[in-house]
Amino acid sequence: MISQVCRGFVWSNVKKALQVLAPTMVLSLVSIPLFSQASQSAIQGAVSDQSGGVIAGATVTVIDVARGSTRALVTDSAGQYAANSVVPGTYTVRAEAKGFRTVEHSGVLVEVGQNIRIDLVMQPGEQTQTITVSGEVPAIDTTDAQLGGTVSNNLVNALPLNGRNFDRLIQLSPGVVQTSVGAGTGTGEYTNGRRAGDDLYRVEGIATIAQTANLSGVLNGSYRAGDSGSLMPIDAIQEFNTAQGPKAQDGWKEGSVISVAVKSGTNSIHGTAYAFGRDASATDAPNYFTGAVTPATLEQFGATAGGPILKNKLFWFVGYEGLRDALGDTAVDQIPTDVGTGTVLSAATAATSTNMVDLCNFLKSPGQRGVSPLSAQLSGLGNFATGSAGSCTVTPASSTVENLFPYNPTASNNFNPPLTSLEPLNNGLFKIDYNASSKHQFTGMVFIGKTTQTVNQTTGELLPQWELGVADNVYMYEGGWTWTPNSNWVNYFRLGSAYFNNFTILGDANLLAPSPYPSGYSLPTG
Repeated sequence: MISQVCRGFVWSNVKKALQVLAPTMVLSLVSIPLFSQASQSAIQGAVSDQSGGVIAGATVTVIDVARGSTRALVTDSAGQYAANSVVPGTYTVRAEAKGFRTVEHSGVLVEVGQNIRIDLVMQPGEQTQTITVSGEVPAIDTTDAQLGGTVSNNLVNALPLNGRNFDRLIQLSPGVVQTSVGAGTGTGEYTNGRRAGDDLYRVEGIATIAQTANLSGVLNGSYRAGDSGSLMPIDAIQEFNTAQGPKAQDGWKEGSVISVAVKSGTNSIHGTAYAFGRDASATDAPNYFTGAVTPATLEQFGATAGGPILKNKLFWFVGYEGLRDALGDTAVDQIPTDVGTGTVLSAATAATSTNMVDLCNFLKSPGQRGVSPLSAQLSGLGNFATGSAGSCTVTPASSTVENLFPYNPTASNNFNPPLTSLEPLNNGLFKIDYNASSKHQFTGMVFIGKTTQTVNQTTGELLPQWELGVADNVYMYEGGWTWTPNSNWVNYFRLGSAYFNNFTILGDANLLAPSPYPSGYSLPTG
């Protein structure tokens, strides 16, 4: 009896759960087309005759010129057609109908995230006769009220970019402002007065959200210091689009939505190779405070290539970019001097003196407390003992002598730290596109960026052992499938992962402060 009651109770609750889940699943399936298709674009329009009458049942073929793929559509009762989820590129749109001459519009440039309207007017005649139209597409998108714009590949490659970071071009968009000149990307720009670093980046339709260090996205975001810790090579970018005040479906963040499209291979082999360099010693003026040119060298190099594996079917594209830079420190800090002046200090002058030798002589004079062995050891007075013994001579740090202050054998307290920030950065990507048929297209991409920086993050750092070692490893994988079973349906599936693994370690992370020098600092930390 108990068993039957339990089974009845379980089955009753299962039926209730199914009654709730079934409508939810149906609603989810219906809602799928409502989500943004991000980097995908669309071509739509109407087919009519010379009198303006619509032509229903006309066949419209959308042809990807570079890859040879086609998509066939049929106009509806209002003469309308729509080719959704098309890859950015150059297209030819052709219309055919019985009793009319074939008409085609060539050179249709479709940019990332853009809806292009191409209306075709057909003339009576034989289908074997073709009328070719080559005209400018309207500059204003009348199909969408969303504000924004596209930065084309020509602009991405032609405009001067320090560091070749496309993120700098986002500031050309209306409403986007950089809060601090020279700040790392992904942290300093804001849109329409919203929170800085609150833009959404989509690469090939995948949102690259970083929830740490105030980064906008995983790719091309600044981590600890300097510019980005990873770079999508601009030679690999087809174009990118910015949208201010985006639609609700893009409501991940409050700022702009930046959609980046990566190049694909075509039926012809194409590629680029480049190398840039800079040496401050040949171009820069000396630092006013130090009298010398601050070291700064940069080498940036890379290449891209793409082509066919199977003509009109299978294509490949690869890209690599390396960055090597070494930047000196421009800071001028105040540190003690290590050469005595011979002046006998009074208690009043000793309180403000920054001369290590004069202070040592003062502390070992009659009536003073003397110098403790630990203080002597930390400041490079290694042969000094408590009381009047020992010599007030400062020795530079070595394998046997500890000195936590920079050695300064001058009369000036000004000190330019001999620190160098390094950023060896390597970025690579591989993309493949497969046109299985006119109804099925597949794409996939892998991006990996790796850097190990040595960073002088604050002006108060004086010695190399207190610089930061920063590792930033970025990985992105994505794949997509576009299925167009007929003229009225488009199924678009995109799956991806974008993440980073970064960490920061001090240069002296392996030293224990209380350990004896040189394995530690001899500091009693407790």
